[in-house]
Amino acid sequence: MALRAGGLVAAAAVVALAFWAAGVPTADNPHAYMDSESRCTGCHRMEKDGSDWILDPHIFRSSVVAVCQGCHPPQRMGRSHPVGSDPLRALSLKQMPDGLPLQWVEGDSDGVMTCGTCHNPHVPRLGRQKLFSQQPPFPGRPGEYLTYFLRRRSQDPREGFTPLCKSCHPKL
Repeated sequence: MALRAGGLVAAAAVVALAFWAAGVPTADNPHAYMDSESRCTGCHRMEKDGSDWILDPHIFRSSVVAVCQGCHPPQRMGRSHPVGSDPLRALSLKQMPDGLPLQWVEGDSDGVMTCGTCHNPHVPRLGRQKLFSQQPPFPGRPGEYLTYFLRRRSQDPREGFTPLCKSCHPKL
């Protein structure tokens, strides 16, 4: 019986590895489809450059928020930061902090905050570093923690999400 269970575990591992290699979302990486260049156009738009088509990583099929909400509808998000506002105007910032991109929209010269301002869906879902000191490890993966795809601003887990938030809200 133990041999059979071991064989099942090994088979499951092979199947999981095959899904991962094929770019199929798994619990470890729900954004695995992004690892396949052929799937970039699911979120990004191709632009014609002479006779060639090129992908500009800053041009999306629709708004970044709409792209994200295609899989993450607002009613399932729980508490979330507002998007769609111009943080330069709203917060009287002189410029956006490095590494926190905005999306340009018609009629707004500065750009607006989107999900991608704080989250980078192209980074791994699990990492070796906690985001906050009390963060539990991912179930079944000791020493690995959810990254929430956040754009890290500090390597010190005692600071939690605060350094990212303080990038735009220094008085927190």
